[in-house]
Amino acid sequence: MIGMGFLYSFVSHAFVEVGKHKMQCNSAFPCPPDLQDRVNFWIDIYGRWDSQDSVLHDALVPHRVYAVFEGRACGRKGNTSFVKEQKKRISGELHTLAKQLDRNSTINSGYRRHLLKLFPDRSSAEIRRAASDIRCQTGNRDGFQAALRRFGTYGPIVRNVLKSSGLPRDIQYLPFVESSYNPKAYSRVGAAGMWQIMPATARDLGLELNATVDERLDPEAASWAAARYLKKARATLTKAARKKDPQVKDSELSPFVITSYNYGMNGMRRAITKIGPDYMQVLNKYRSGSFQVAVKNFYAGFLAARHVAKNQKKFFGSVMPGRPLRYDTLVLDRPVSISRIKNVFNLSEAQLKEFNPALTRFVWHGWRTIPDGYRLRLPPRISGWKNAVARLKMMPPEALPSGSVEYTVRAGDTACGVAAAFNADCDVLIAMNGLNRQAVIQVGQKLQVPSLAQRRQNVARGGKYIVTSGDTACSIARRYGVGCDDLLAANGLGRGSVLGVGMTLIIPGSLGQSPSAGYTVGKGDSVCSIASRHSVDCDKLLAANGLTKGEYIFPGQSLTIPGVSQTSTENALLQSSNQSSRVTVDYTVMTGDSACRIAARFSVSCRRLITDNQLGADALITPGQLLQIEGVDPKIAKAASQLIKANKEETKVSNQDILKVSTQAWPDINPLDTPVDLSIQISGQDGRTVYRINVEPEETLGHYSDWLRLGGVQKILDLNGYDRSNELSIADALLLPVENQDQKLGFESRRAEYHRVLVEEFKENFETTGTEVYQIEAGDSLWALAREYELPIWVITRYNPALRSGPPRVGDSIRIPQIQSRRI
Repeated sequence: MIGMGFLYSFVSHAFVEVGKHKMQCNSAFPCPPDLQDRVNFWIDIYGRWDSQDSVLHDALVPHRVYAVFEGRACGRKGNTSFVKEQKKRISGELHTLAKQLDRNSTINSGYRRHLLKLFPDRSSAEIRRAASDIRCQTGNRDGFQAALRRFGTYGPIVRNVLKSSGLPRDIQYLPFVESSYNPKAYSRVGAAGMWQIMPATARDLGLELNATVDERLDPEAASWAAARYLKKARATLTKAARKKDPQVKDSELSPFVITSYNYGMNGMRRAITKIGPDYMQVLNKYRSGSFQVAVKNFYAGFLAARHVAKNQKKFFGSVMPGRPLRYDTLVLDRPVSISRIKNVFNLSEAQLKEFNPALTRFVWHGWRTIPDGYRLRLPPRISGWKNAVARLKMMPPEALPSGSVEYTVRAGDTACGVAAAFNADCDVLIAMNGLNRQAVIQVGQKLQVPSLAQRRQNVARGGKYIVTSGDTACSIARRYGVGCDDLLAANGLGRGSVLGVGMTLIIPGSLGQSPSAGYTVGKGDSVCSIASRHSVDCDKLLAANGLTKGEYIFPGQSLTIPGVSQTSTENALLQSSNQSSRVTVDYTVMTGDSACRIAARFSVSCRRLITDNQLGADALITPGQLLQIEGVDPKIAKAASQLIKANKEETKVSNQDILKVSTQAWPDINPLDTPVDLSIQISGQDGRTVYRINVEPEETLGHYSDWLRLGGVQKILDLNGYDRSNELSIADALLLPVENQDQKLGFESRRAEYHRVLVEEFKENFETTGTEVYQIEAGDSLWALAREYELPIWVITRYNPALRSGPPRVGDSIRIPQIQSRRI
């Protein structure tokens, strides 16, 4: 009875046919007769079935619909357990039908007779092929209705841009396919805005994407960018098509131009070059790994969206359109904070966000000012904004705080996101605020954000670095501001050790270098107490470390003691050891330690620690090795013990006052928040200084030119021996024409902020629910993996840092994050 009930349910949903729709075609966008059935399918998706309905159909022949299940959405990639079971049952029915045809058997099943109608040529081979190509498509009727309301709001902007650009008016229906006319849309692969523009593409189309502005989210700016793309695509594809067929008509190229918006201009050009400028021939005969279902359906989807939008009353009845978006525009002549704008114009954040969607959370959270030159949009007002504008212009310039600041956590913040927003280091912020291993923070929590002076290298805790071609131990040490010997010791290496590409190095916390000594802050220390202990003026100690009076210092932080040599500091420590009882600490070496780093942590002489433990000239230590640290102040030993206890790590105290302690582990935070090294690498080559980077995902030559303030890419091309046909690949080594330190620092800052915005926008729209392990197979590439899992490439590399240094290798296991939308 259970089987019969399921069969009844299955059959009751199975006898579905795609509607027959009469198209309204024109010379600008023709409707090839052979495309009609495919268009009919997408018209039904947009105008017949809702987002909770699943449509099971042939992936290659989409109008071949096998079943529709109401209220059972496909899920991501059509892989819910229910959908999988239905695919399996339909596949079985198709295989049975193919066997019956081969045997000339009578077909008695009503459902199989229905299936046979979908295969008019009665080919058993085609039926068997179709049995393994069943796809699930979710309907979008309710989504299209919502899009029509947004069309009323943003359609006038799009039409104005198209008219001014000399483009056909019907292109206004393209955002229905791309984003359902949603300017806040953000895809799993990182495309954003109404026109779904990728980060790397944004720069090529003239859009700003930095820490303060993402113009992909601005309907007007993005529409102008899309118009620029479509005009360039028309010119490029016309040139390619007329090389194959000089008589080809402009109207025949429209399907290629629209499809290129999804597939890319170069991809479409290659297809025309190989097959010719016949769209249906390309659709049916062109073969490429990236020319798949979504691409083949794109023009049909555009024609369907145009048809449904033009005939909306037929499909939806009366739809109330949104009010057209109108605003007054003020071009800012100086940077301004969002709080000042709210106060001067007496507007709420919600009101300003409605008209200024391009401003990033860095601005809304007060981390950055709105940049000068920005076109601030204000709600229209009969009396205008003249008085408020005058008041704004009279106010003094603003400056973001440069020292330590207190920040109140807002929704969506993470510790590393806050740190990056203030150009601070995440590990410093974590230590300063006593956060746990996951660096968990809560909305409303007060965080102390470190100043620029409190950099990563001033904290006695290390990070990791993946060795790339051309690296040396000492060049890496210089980049992170640590001693070369300390870096070698931290990794169990010597001066003669060879670094292998792909090798992971621990970057230890740095110690002060002579002529100034280094001191690691202990519990209860203050700047002036440290200065008094070393007979140094308190103000000089503040200045030497870039600190201001009242600024926080914290246990583990390394301070430079000006005018005091490392040796004299060690002697002072040895002399002071006689002033109070001291203890001996048994310490187990952890990954990332160096001898001098351990000595600094316990305020003892590094030289004495090396001698007492017979470590030799290279001071080599290895994880798990037991060291005896003599002459430790009991207060410091106790503080270390309490720190470990707070982090739930083992602490044992013997009867002889010998303590066994472990260091605090590197924070276990989300890989998206883990800082990555985006600095320029410096090395010597033929007696000259060479500046080099490795290409990261979503970076272009244009970005490098912008970040270096070059005004063009030619210098970069010349330096690398490239021409404009060269395409960058992830992990490629690229030389940069850096002329001075300011240019280098500016590049690094702009590059870091660009990538931080990608991270923050992704986190605003998606959350990570877990990871799965995938083993690399032959033929895998980062691009293919990103397409398969619908993730930005940069997200995959964040979870697998080794992929930032080279392509995936067969047999390697990598982590793939599982994500879900925050808007569900």
